[in-house]
Amino acid sequence: MKKTPLYDRHVALGARMVDYAGWNMPVQYAGIKEEIAAVRNETGIFDVSHMGEIRVSGQGAGEFLNWLLTRRVTGKKPDQITYAILSAADGGTVDDLLVYTMGEEDYILVVNAANKDKDLVHIRESLDSYQAAFKDRLSAIVIVDESDLYGQVAVQGPGSLDCMLEVAGRLGLDKGQQEELKGLKRFHEMIVELEGEDRSMIISRTGYTGENGYELYIPASKTATFWDIFIGAGVEPCGLGARDTLRLEAGMPLYGHEMSPDINALEGGMSFFVDLDHEFQGMVMKDKVTRRQLALVSETKSIPREGYEVHSGGKQIGLITSGTFSPTLDKGIAFALVDLDTPEVEEVEVLVRKKLQPFTVVRPPFVGK
Repeated sequence: MKKTPLYDRHVALGARMVDYAGWNMPVQYAGIKEEIAAVRNETGIFDVSHMGEIRVSGQGAGEFLNWLLTRRVTGKKPDQITYAILSAADGGTVDDLLVYTMGEEDYILVVNAANKDKDLVHIRESLDSYQAAFKDRLSAIVIVDESDLYGQVAVQGPGSLDCMLEVAGRLGLDKGQQEELKGLKRFHEMIVELEGEDRSMIISRTGYTGENGYELYIPASKTATFWDIFIGAGVEPCGLGARDTLRLEAGMPLYGHEMSPDINALEGGMSFFVDLDHEFQGMVMKDKVTRRQLALVSETKSIPREGYEVHSGGKQIGLITSGTFSPTLDKGIAFALVDLDTPEVEEVEVLVRKKLQPFTVVRPPFVGK
């Protein structure tokens, strides 16, 4: 199994380690419930160094990404981050990702760890298709896997900005950069040059927990040092177990659950992130929508799990794609994929341990800030 630059730190802190997408990662430290409470009420830190970073740069890179992804990346502010879907030619989902604009015709795609290798293959094959289809578009595009060059930590929670400012000097931020951090808007980034490092640190504000939060893309050799700074400041270390529950409480999708090669972005509740007014590979998805997403909250303490049947009107209408118990709500919550012709209803039933349990249909997120 692969290890992040923080593996030894996790073991020293007593984390329970698991295999996640071929990486030896911490699933929990003190406990999932305690870690969720830390992020909801104070500040927690996650090791997300397993995420992939793919650089796409060179003449024509922006137009290529416009065609490759469900949203345009060009014509935006230099520090703006774009969330988009990487789709296959048949409309299925290859991955969901973030696009960081690093400069003119220079982008970093942050992709899911489990998908990074196949994403690389897909992007390179798609570039061949793009250049064959648009021979009139001059391009000199370079695609490079930079994943091993970065470690990444995510500082999340209502106290995250105060925490970041408390340790900012030790992270290498000068007074001007600290002011820039205070004004950093959602889905924007800032660059911090680090003394003695050829590669700069990227600080962004995207989040995956529903709380305010910051991501630090750190030169791999510096990752452990920066982790120690946050732990020394009293930030709670959190594992993948808490992260998955937090993201579902926040109404965030997860690849392999709400979207997959067989679930296109429009079916998986991602229509806001699909711009059908521009031409992109996979826009045929608009003609292949046969299901839609429901967000569900239990009326009992029943816990829905992936694959459980969803019923309405005496018949099965779909399946749970993600489900768990929410410690914040003290109820079960879930996303479900149901038949497109399912009537608008306020309640459905989920088959939990051979018994139909009542669930209310709600509008996500399940938990607000």
